[in-house]
Amino acid sequence: TSGAMGYGLPAAIAAALARPNRPVIALAGDGGFAMTMNELETAVRERARVVAIVFDNERFGTIWAHQERRGNGEPSTDLGPIDFAAVARAFGANGVRIERDEEFEPALADALAATGPTVLHLRLDRRWVSIDRLLDAPQA
Repeated sequence: TSGAMGYGLPAAIAAALARPNRPVIALAGDGGFAMTMNELETAVRERARVVAIVFDNERFGTIWAHQERRGNGEPSTDLGPIDFAAVARAFGANGVRIERDEEFEPALADALAATGPTVLHLRLDRRWVSIDRLLDAPQA
């Protein structure tokens, strides 16, 4: 809710370092997370106990919605596939790819119990363009 794309992970790392005994969770879309996912290196190096939940619909959903409302036709807001769980593991963090709803709760419990950073990569139906907007027709 800060209004800046990419803010979630760095802010969560700072919070985790300032309050190491408290659970810290970052919520981020795939586009915003991709902008600052390099900060996973900081989280690993500093042993920040942070959980990043990445909502992946392979698009800049909020920007897409704003462009659509303005009648800009086919906005270029699609993102290619990124395996955020694999990226997390490459940095030395825990990375979990979640494909089904029933996988989320146990993965979150494990992430909260972890001693270092964890990325939970949630694959979404591409029709979800934001947390409150579901398109009627399937998107390519």
